[in-house]
Amino acid sequence: MAATPYSIAEAFERIENALLDSMMRNFKRHRAEETVEGYNWTAWQTEQLKALNEYKKRNRAVFPKQFAEINQKIDELIDTTAKDGEASAEAEILKAIRKGAKIPHKPTQGIQGEFFKLNDRKLNALIKATHRDFVKAEHAILRRADDIYRKTIFNAQAYANTGAGTYAQAVDMAVRDMMRAGLDCVEYKNGARHTLSNYAEMAIRTANKRANLMGEGNKRAEWGIHTVVVNHRYGACALCAPFVGKVFIDDVYSGGKKGDGNYPLLSNAIREGLFHPNCKDGCSTWFEGISRIKPVTPEEEEEMNRREKLAARQNYYENQAEKCERIATHSLDKDNKKIYERRAKINEENAEKIAKALEKTSESGIIKAAGNNKSRNIELENIIHRCISAEHPIFAEGSLGNNALKIEPIKDCYDVVAHGTPNSIMIFDVQITPEILASIITHRKDYSAGMAIRLISCNTGLPDSQGECFAQKLSDLLNVKVSAPNKLIWVYPNGQTVVGTAPNKNDGKMIDYLPRRDKK
Repeated sequence: MAATPYSIAEAFERIENALLDSMMRNFKRHRAEETVEGYNWTAWQTEQLKALNEYKKRNRAVFPKQFAEINQKIDELIDTTAKDGEASAEAEILKAIRKGAKIPHKPTQGIQGEFFKLNDRKLNALIKATHRDFVKAEHAILRRADDIYRKTIFNAQAYANTGAGTYAQAVDMAVRDMMRAGLDCVEYKNGARHTLSNYAEMAIRTANKRANLMGEGNKRAEWGIHTVVVNHRYGACALCAPFVGKVFIDDVYSGGKKGDGNYPLLSNAIREGLFHPNCKDGCSTWFEGISRIKPVTPEEEEEMNRREKLAARQNYYENQAEKCERIATHSLDKDNKKIYERRAKINEENAEKIAKALEKTSESGIIKAAGNNKSRNIELENIIHRCISAEHPIFAEGSLGNNALKIEPIKDCYDVVAHGTPNSIMIFDVQITPEILASIITHRKDYSAGMAIRLISCNTGLPDSQGECFAQKLSDLLNVKVSAPNKLIWVYPNGQTVVGTAPNKNDGKMIDYLPRRDKK
């Protein structure tokens, strides 16, 4: 499976949890000795400081290898995103040409080599800068874990002196602030501190956005096109709303100049807030006489602001639930564990209420299939809307999407193309469940109820030990036969497909899944 901002953030979260788990295991294992006079904290501190040294050695032996693997995936992800941007922009241009768009020149004419060298240098600089920032953050999380461990060792005795009755209560008091914050090793310019996993999701999404824009800009420059329009999407963020549906001359990524049209420069819009960090909005090529503008109405902008506030509240409750769950998980005292389990449940319920409020105003009404999953509702709404209104059910960008157009159709069978895993598919870098895909398919105009499904999506037909996989779940939901590959599926430019571990190895196959309620 290709790396995504979510999967990389989850990898860092697993490392954070491993650091916390290891720390708390030491506190459970090396308990203070209770004597007639009370707990022998001096001897305990000596024992814990020895354990701290072992903790530091073990972490520095294990985690740098994991960090190196993650960093390589980050580099590959940014590079792949840039290439996908080039492919999607070219597909967009070729489609416009078929509709009669006038293009300044063919890609073999008038190409300025220095411009493309400059864009390549920009992409390489982006990859190196992102890599460098993550290396710093990775060193910081290990230092932060050491500092918190050492601080906890000395604070435990201080809390015991204030009247904490038991060893477990003293340690819980000492680690409570740390458990609330997590290993917040990244500090922003405004003083806000964040965990490495939270930082990773934001930083990679931002780098991915810039890489995609660079790739698209490169391809537009090849064809001599320099005008773009900011895409209209349901749920656009309030910062970008003033620019949605407006045309700009791309002087940032496509090498456009002020004289290329009667439109404002993209660089000015970016300075005013467009494509800000963690932005989910994008742009597409503007073809004079072909493209149409759909500006944001005042009512839509008001709705965007309202939904953004709701999403912020939902995110707050989810974060509070995570903090309480973390404290409950690592509390040594049973009463503390129960208290924070209850608090976590209350915050989860509040987050769920807001998720339902967002769900009611969802454009398609099918966001409910996503459930309450890390405040992804707004992004999912955009993806669902795009998938329902897309010309073809080809939800993969780049070469896979382009090559899939040539796949020979099967009568009464509906092809869905996307990058996939045994339990999910990826659409525009977001993990999609079988429930969401089932809803998308049934809402598309080109799908007729009862049609079989063929998934052109890697590993979606690979069952686990219980026979569960993405294809089986989709079959159960739609009550139709679903065919899917049990290994990677390779699609050639002529539309030929191969299921196997490599493009030249046909060692896999398409597996048919039937609805289990229909099985005898």
